[in-house]
Amino acid sequence: MLDKIKQFLSHTDGSERITERVPEEQVAVAAILLEMADADMDFKPEEFREIMIQLRAYFGLSKEQVEELLTISSQEREKSTDLFAFTNAIARSYTPEKKQEVLTMVWQVVFADDRLDPYEDQLAGRLQTLLAVNHSVLMAAKTKAREIQKARADRSGAASALPPRR
Repeated sequence: MLDKIKQFLSHTDGSERITERVPEEQVAVAAILLEMADADMDFKPEEFREIMIQLRAYFGLSKEQVEELLTISSQEREKSTDLFAFTNAIARSYTPEKKQEVLTMVWQVVFADDRLDPYEDQLAGRLQTLLAVNHSVLMAAKTKAREIQKARADRSGAASALPPRR
């Protein structure tokens, strides 16, 4: 599957390779964030904005580069039958700390619409397994994402509609 992804994305002008244009890990992270935003079958504008913010900050990309990354990731998601190709790219190349950072971004997308859907919670659990991290890593990421969201709400004067931590 990854070979097909690399082959499909390997050339833009006949000479530029995908690893020079858009690294596999960036496509994987973006695809996972898109999958989470769509998990509750209600992809909201707030979630899209959060994905843009997270990808720009995490990878140091411009708005245009993030848009290209999301286009490529969306195409790859449409061709994929599951998340394994994406999570495997991260699981094999990221340290446990970087995996936790990715999971924190995932939770920030979940919390972007001030609602935790059971399907989102279930997908987060699947990601924990697919990324080969302990449950404590998933919960630490969730806690950090809640803290970030609370700090944002405090700065903007908005109250979070999320239920208390469980």
